[in-house]
Amino acid sequence: MKQARIVFLRHGECEGGEIARGQIDVALTELGREKMHQAFSCVPQPIEQIFSSPLVRCQNFAANIAQQLNLPLTVLPALQEVNFGVWDGQTYDAIYQASPSQFDAYWQDPWQVANTPENGESLVDFYQRVQQGFMAVIDSMWHSLNAADEPEVNNLQALVVTHGGVMRCIMAYVLKSSQNNGLFSNLAIPYAAIMSVDVYWIEPSDDVTPLADNQTQQPEVTFRLNWPQMLPTDTR
Repeated sequence: MKQARIVFLRHGECEGGEIARGQIDVALTELGREKMHQAFSCVPQPIEQIFSSPLVRCQNFAANIAQQLNLPLTVLPALQEVNFGVWDGQTYDAIYQASPSQFDAYWQDPWQVANTPENGESLVDFYQRVQQGFMAVIDSMWHSLNAADEPEVNNLQALVVTHGGVMRCIMAYVLKSSQNNGLFSNLAIPYAAIMSVDVYWIEPSDDVTPLADNQTQQPEVTFRLNWPQMLPTDTR
């Protein structure tokens, strides 16, 4: 059985304060960068692959780590944050003052397409997009495992630098709990939080004749979510 671990690292604190920070492209604060480096220092090595959201609060940090480790960086637009439409970049107070009923409706049931902010991305579409990005990471790792020179190599570890909303979608997918309001309305994911997912490829048993293209066709995949971690000093 081949296996891999995907380590998800949420970006750190950003400039702009408490805003609906979807796809608005804002930089990290100095504290945000520091917390991300502290969090990454707790990740067991080695890291063989690095992926990132294209937004600068993720990509700049990921590029720095990739350079340190002499690894290529794969940027996946599918792993960027949800698009909040007209709410993007506004403070939560301003959003509530302008649209109190819609803000409450979205908070209580974000999966309802009717509750999506104007010009925004529905959570259903967001979930499907993130799932595609997640599977792209898994596919890349599967091909790397099969391309390894040493036959005994059966595990890899990848780093994905991304967003809280993306991590919630990954949780929902792995736990087979899609359209769970609680993951978005009642779960806090702090800045620079770490979550990992173990990936297992269940290969055909030895007494089954493999397909001719078995090395390129992925077998069944199963997952295990490891409880999200944060730095002991992070009290937010």
